[in-house]
Amino acid sequence: MKLFSKILNAGLIGLATYALISAAVAAYPKTSHPRHEFEQALEDYRSGHTTAAYGRFMRLADAGDAESARIALMLLRHGPEMHGTAWGASQPQIDHWMALAQKPMERIVAESGD
Repeated sequence: MKLFSKILNAGLIGLATYALISAAVAAYPKTSHPRHEFEQALEDYRSGHTTAAYGRFMRLADAGDAESARIALMLLRHGPEMHGTAWGASQPQIDHWMALAQKPMERIVAESGD
């Protein structure tokens, strides 16, 4: 009987831990993006995998990342001329990205000699 009680308690502790982690993840602000995903999108773009890059920037923009929204809008608008590819987005996505793109950007500082 004691063994069953220990197993039950361990299970409840695990369930409680899972619930706490799930709540923390749900509460995490959607405006910040995983830096790794953004870096991967940039790497895809640099490597010529522009469709994969657009997909990543699009997901990040949908999640509320302003910088990704700016890039996704640029690729959406100029994809045919710059890359020979016309990507798509829904009007609600475009409207959301446009609102995000208007958020203030981090300050850009000129390099010495510029």
